[in-house]
Amino acid sequence: MPDFNLTNTDVVTFHHDNLRFWLNRGVDGFRFDAVDNLVENGPAAWEKQPQNYVLMKDVRTLLDGYAKRYMVCEAPADSTGLGASTACGSAFAFGHQSDIVNAAKGSTSAVKAVADYFISAPSTVATMVSNHDSFAGQRLFDQVGGNLAQYKLAAATYLLQPGTPFIYYGEEIGMSGAASLSGDPKLRTPMSWTAGGGFTTGTPFRASSGNVATYNVAAQSADPNSLLAWYKGLIALRRAHPSLARGSYEAASASGSVMSFQRVLGAEHTVVVVNYGASAAAVSLVSLPANAMLTAVMPTGASSVNADASGNAVVNVPAQSVVVYTAS
Repeated sequence: MPDFNLTNTDVVTFHHDNLRFWLNRGVDGFRFDAVDNLVENGPAAWEKQPQNYVLMKDVRTLLDGYAKRYMVCEAPADSTGLGASTACGSAFAFGHQSDIVNAAKGSTSAVKAVADYFISAPSTVATMVSNHDSFAGQRLFDQVGGNLAQYKLAAATYLLQPGTPFIYYGEEIGMSGAASLSGDPKLRTPMSWTAGGGFTTGTPFRASSGNVATYNVAAQSADPNSLLAWYKGLIALRRAHPSLARGSYEAASASGSVMSFQRVLGAEHTVVVVNYGASAAAVSLVSLPANAMLTAVMPTGASSVNADASGNAVVNVPAQSVVVYTAS
C-alpha cells in the first residue's frame, strides 16, 4: 500500500478531489482505515499525532457539504477522540467490544465497564463485538466457546446501547472461524449460506467456517429460536423504538452481574435490563417517570411493573436474559 505524505498540501488536495469524485457519483460514505497512523513524526511518534485530527476534521467538513453522507474511522489508539464530531464523527469503539464479550461471559468488572462506557463516550461511535482483524478478537462464536446464551447477551448489549452498531458478516448466524486457518484469514471465511457453504459452486479461495454444517442461513431462516431470529428481533426493536437508536443514555447502573440503563428521546422512554448472571435477579430501577407503567416489549408477554411516585421500581429478570420496557 502506498504511504502518502499527508503533510504535503498537494497530496491532501489530490485525496479531497478523489473523495469528491466518488461523492458526486452518489457514494453514501467511507470507512477510513488506520487513521491513527496517517502522519509520522519520527520512529517514536508514528501514532496519534495531532495532524491526524486536523486531516480527518477536514475530511468530515468535506463530507458535510453533501447530504446524508456517513464516515467511520478505524482508530484503535483513540477511538473516542477521533470518533468525536470534531474529527471523524464516528469511529469504531475499540476496547468496548472486549468488555461486552467479557460481560456476557459473567465478568462483573466488565459489566461495570460496559454500563459506564457511554457516560463519557460519544454516542456517534461505531460499536461491534468483532471484525475482520484478529487484534479486535476472534469471531464471537469462538470468543464465547459456542455458548449461545452468552452470544445473545453480547449481541443485545451493543444493539441496545448507543452508537452505530456494525454486525460483522456471519455474526448473525453464529459463524465460527475456519479451523484450518489462523490470524486474519481465520476470520474472513466465505459466508455460510448453506450446510455446504453455498458461496460458490466452485472451490472457494479460502476454507469455510468451522461450523458451516450447522450454523448457516438455510438452517436458521425458519427457526424462531435461532440466532438469526434473535438479531432480526433486536434490529426490529431498534427500528420500532427511536429512543433505542438515537436516544440519550441515562440512569446507567451496574450491580454484580446485572446492568440497566434508560434511553430517552422526546416523550419516548425505554428501559433496558440485562442479567448476565447464572441466577435470576431482582433489579432496582431509579430515575423513572413518576408512577410510570413499565410495559415489557422484549420478551413479549413479560409482566408489566409500576413505578412509584418517586420513580422507583423493582423488576425480576431471569438468569442470562434481557428485558426491555417502555415507560409511560
